[in-house]
Amino acid sequence: MASTRALDGRVVLITGAGAGLGAVLARSFAAEGAVVVAHGRTIHSTAGVVAEIEAGGGRATTVAGDLGGGEDVLTGIVEEVQDRLGPVSVLVNNAADQRRTSLSEPGLDAWRQQFEVNLLAVAALTGLVCTRAPDRSQVSVVNVSSVEGLAPFPDHTAYAASKAAVLSLTASAAGEFAPARVNAIAAGLIDRPGLAEAWPSGHRWWGSVAPSGRPVTAQEVASVAVFLASPAASGVTGATIPVDGGWSSSPRTGWV
Repeated sequence: MASTRALDGRVVLITGAGAGLGAVLARSFAAEGAVVVAHGRTIHSTAGVVAEIEAGGGRATTVAGDLGGGEDVLTGIVEEVQDRLGPVSVLVNNAADQRRTSLSEPGLDAWRQQFEVNLLAVAALTGLVCTRAPDRSQVSVVNVSSVEGLAPFPDHTAYAASKAAVLSLTASAAGEFAPARVNAIAAGLIDRPGLAEAWPSGHRWWGSVAPSGRPVTAQEVASVAVFLASPAASGVTGATIPVDGGWSSSPRTGWV
């Protein structure tokens, strides 16, 4: 009997896949039959999620590289995947540098480092995957951005600016690399164990202004990423999909 899984046999490269949302993305794509390539800064950082996928009968492997390491490193990541598994069908640009920055802080080194990972690596990997694809109509790119690309939080200046740039890049890439599909997710606050204790005021505030009454889960974000990469979303490209429990449509008053 033929498989009914949406991404059976597709090679899916996911950056920053060792933990958190990245690990949930890896497991979710594997559950749809994809051959998951879990990227991390080191091989060891993604070994756990790969072992978990394989233990559950899925297919996964690792690839390593510093996304801020320049064009040669990024090219090497894509070429390694191609040499081992064939062309990348789905690219999920998930990795991000989320450090806090402010315009009042002197120096631009932190800005450069964040933009290298959050924007330039996204642009380079998207270009590499799309231009090397034998059939662009079979390629889907999902960029994990943030609601901060539309509504920056205090002291997140560089992060928010880089995520806003990813949204613009998504629209441009959808036109340039068509018929490849390029979409973005504007993720809201993603809950995790200990977040309510580590940031009680922010956790409560988000729940009070979002129509859902809570932060979103990593699984909710991953489910939308899988949908955008699947044939079911064949008519969707150049779009930004909010996954924020309605936060972006709320008054968003009373910032903590």
